[in-house]
Amino acid sequence: MSIHINRFVDSVKAHESRGQKDFVMSLRDAKDLHSDITKMLLAVTELQRRLLDTNNSQIVNVELSGKDF
Repeated sequence: MSIHINRFVDSVKAHESRGQKDFVMSLRDAKDLHSDITKMLLAVTELQRRLLDTNNSQIVNVELSGKDF
């Protein structure tokens, strides 16, 4: 994970362990987190596209026989 996502997760854990009900972050931190999440989603989308391209290019032959059925 990226540093901004890690910071967010750590901050949420810290607030939760102190029993705090509210969590506030600066606009800069929110923008950094947004940027990292967007990059991660783009990477996942690219990996999914590559996986689909790889799977679609393979030819699979299946033969079924019911000889003695």
